[in-house]
Amino acid sequence: MARNDALPLPALTDKDLARFWSKVLMPDESGCMIWRASLSQGYGHFRLGNKICKAHRIAYALAYGEPDLALTLDHLCRNPSCVNPTHLDAVTHRTNILRGETNGNKTHCPQGHPYDVKNTKRYKDGRRYCRTCRQIRAHEWRAAWALWTAHKKGGGGKKGGGGKK
Repeated sequence: MARNDALPLPALTDKDLARFWSKVLMPDESGCMIWRASLSQGYGHFRLGNKICKAHRIAYALAYGEPDLALTLDHLCRNPSCVNPTHLDAVTHRTNILRGETNGNKTHCPQGHPYDVKNTKRYKDGRRYCRTCRQIRAHEWRAAWALWTAHKKGGGGKKGGGGKK
């Protein structure tokens, strides 16, 4: 089964073209032409008749002709809402994935700690984790456990010891 965005695009009328470009914010300082209408997972969507099409595919097709249906359009600017055809490159899915920001390319954890030799550990399955974040979570867990056990030992403020009945 083909991906929805890998189906041929329907023909555009002059009315469709005017409607399409009315939804595009012309280039910003980065050169991106931002899709201002319907978005799904950051990508612009445009209705052509009874079909929903990806806006960046339409922009690419208008500039260069319809891309090979076996190829994926890679946003070179890394902005999925950009429809600037010069920011799009028709590549294989594999190339698109390898170019993207995968976890292996990240230099810092989500909290900003560096993924370096000293601060990075790996699970048995090869995934990596931040030692600093893990130490913080362990400290928080131990503190919460200490509060909970003290609460249970102290009766939790209830009359009668707070134990099981």
